[in-house]
Amino acid sequence: MRRLELPEQWERVPELRQRVEDLLKSGRRRTALDEVLRHLRHDPESTDALVLALTFLGQSRTETLESVEPMPDVQRWCALLAPIMTECTACHVAWYSNHVLLRHGGITDMAMANPVGLQCQDCRYTLCRDCLARGRAQSHAVPVDMVEFADQPCPASGCNGTLTTPVFPTGCHDVTPMDPNEIEGVIVARDGLIPPTMDEALVPVTKFLPLIADDAPLIHIRRSIPGLMSDESTREELARSLVLEMEREMAITSAAWARSERMFIRAGTANDTDYLIIVVRKDEHHPSPRRGTRVLTYTYLVQVLPRRGTWGTLRDPHSGDFREGTFGAVAVPEGTLADIAQKIIGQSTMDLKHRVLFFEGDRTKDEKLSFADVYGVVTQGSDIVSPYSDDSA
Repeated sequence: MRRLELPEQWERVPELRQRVEDLLKSGRRRTALDEVLRHLRHDPESTDALVLALTFLGQSRTETLESVEPMPDVQRWCALLAPIMTECTACHVAWYSNHVLLRHGGITDMAMANPVGLQCQDCRYTLCRDCLARGRAQSHAVPVDMVEFADQPCPASGCNGTLTTPVFPTGCHDVTPMDPNEIEGVIVARDGLIPPTMDEALVPVTKFLPLIADDAPLIHIRRSIPGLMSDESTREELARSLVLEMEREMAITSAAWARSERMFIRAGTANDTDYLIIVVRKDEHHPSPRRGTRVLTYTYLVQVLPRRGTWGTLRDPHSGDFREGTFGAVAVPEGTLADIAQKIIGQSTMDLKHRVLFFEGDRTKDEKLSFADVYGVVTQGSDIVSPYSDDSA
């Protein structure tokens, strides 16, 4: 498990620090954590980003609840934050402790009553408050309101240390180490008849994989059948059928099964019920062109070329709105627009030439969308983002 070992000095990221500090001053913790997670998505080893996250994730539950922007689970327990999590060795419950920041700030005496957990200062064996209570005999010789300090011998075999404070990060045992830029797609199925929404699927995906909410375009939600997740053999059959289905739809490249990893997440660990998550790595022999790392937001608009005429948009004849599926916004890794365009075009059933126009940012509410603002164009079958032109070629 990778865990934060705070050095005496580390490289600061001034721009990120300024943005986060400004947001925290106005109580916008969710937006501040979004900034940190986007930075970690690009640079997961950034000590400064991890320190910034711990400064407000390690705050009290009351402070968190009173925040103007409470942080959802898809943020709080993101796998990119695993190095600053503290995990109970016995039950694997996780929490955030800011003791490592206090120690770096010069505070060495951290004796406290009713701590969230205790840790061995020799081997870093850690127990949460509940596991400590289960292993400690109830004292009846003192008043009920008297503070009892919980320091006790370390239960780890061969260790002569003591469970006490401070409590430092341990990392998280169930995070799958993986370069997010090597992921071609993530298939998600939930046990039962009703598939999860994207928001629901993001919770277990981001908890176990180093992805963020901006990576939603990589996630493919599929239906399951009750009972198919009951044992390993049926889960493997389900996983194989879902991978083959994605290949037939040309949503992932061929021979994906050999590049896939399967994760079965039980209800006690997931947000609601059992999940099957299939991670498909990119094909090294057929890489997507110019795959970038930064996740940016683009607005797309589909145009078609009649056999006689010029490029035009598809609109509903009654409302005048763009036809469903031809206009929207996507948050995707920089450099993947050509791939995204071909997937959008592939959803059309019209036997006409297509192209996709991309605008920077989310402009779905922009009533004065101008073709002069087009960032680039991808024509059907092309892997190149070209400058905008009204030419019918």
